Amino acid sequence: MSLLRHPLMPLATLVGLCVAVVLALAGAPILVILVVGVAVGATLAWLVERRAERMIRRTVGARAAYAGEFPRLHNTVDGICLTHGLERPAVYVVDSTSGNAMAMAGRGGTSMVLTTGAADRVTLVELEALVAHLLARCADKVLRNETTAAALGWFNVFGRRATGGGPDRMVRADFDGSDLTRFPPGMQELLRALSDIGAAVDVPATTARLWLLQPDGRTDVFTADHPAVGMRIAALSER
Repeated sequence: MSLLRHPLMPLATLVGLCVAVVLALAGAPILVILVVGVAVGATLAWLVERRAERMIRRTVGARAAYAGEFPRLHNTVDGICLTHGLERPAVYVVDSTSGNAMAMAGRGGTSMVLTTGAADRVTLVELEALVAHLLARCADKVLRNETTAAALGWFNVFGRRATGGGPDRMVRADFDGSDLTRFPPGMQELLRALSDIGAAVDVPATTARLWLLQPDGRTDVFTADHPAVGMRIAALSER
């Protein structure tokens, strides 16, 4: 991705310009203005990217998913990662009866967050499909920029243009996840099950791009971040 299209570039530029204006009004030399403005903007961008994943976890109320509490979930994650040689993400849950999940990526690695409703109420075949979808998302190089953009919230003025996001990447993750399980019907069953449970999660709308299903609960409409579930199920029939 071009540096100019990075989701942090608008914020870093704005902060750098504000610092430059203050220094200019104070009568600082032009070289000092340029160096300090760039340094402050770059430092802020580095801090936001470094903390983006943690910021979102705190915002959505995620907590660590311990193996003793969610043994089936951990066994499924370990099994798929070992089978395919994938890096194991950190696993978190959000206490909610709804059925949804999201993936994130940061400087320290990747993570997945499931609602407790999704972790506890789907069948084993559906859980394998869910974990496979999230692992496919974790392997997507765009996810790190999407995570940063979600952490920026409404400050991310370039939105999906800056991250390469959009509804198509969810269909790709469905396909890639079904390739990991070698069972596309399992992904179809998962999408139906989560829709039946209800996907609504009380989280900021700016995190929508990270969730498997639209977090406002709409599963039968096409949004900027998610295709309708019916369309996703139909697309999997072609696999």
